[in-house]
Amino acid sequence: MRDSEKLDLIIEKVAGLDQKVVGLDQKVAGLDQKVTDLDQKVVRLEADLIEVKADVKNLHIEVGFVFDEVERVHSILDNHKADRSAHTA
Repeated sequence: MRDSEKLDLIIEKVAGLDQKVVGLDQKVAGLDQKVTDLDQKVVRLEADLIEVKADVKNLHIEVGFVFDEVERVHSILDNHKADRSAHTA
């Protein structure tokens, strides 16, 4: 193999490597964009989770109010049932 043929082969292989490097750069850029998108989704999910936790906390408070009211009405009904003079017709 002559020197010029060897040089052509080396140039051809370097050009092939250069194309592969460009391809890898493009893939890395694509992956970087996907990671950025995932980061944004995680941030939104974290914000949603904080909101859901606040909603659940508020629901617990509201459920407590409802139970308190049920107990109050139940007590009134018990007192009413126990009062025999209330139902004389």
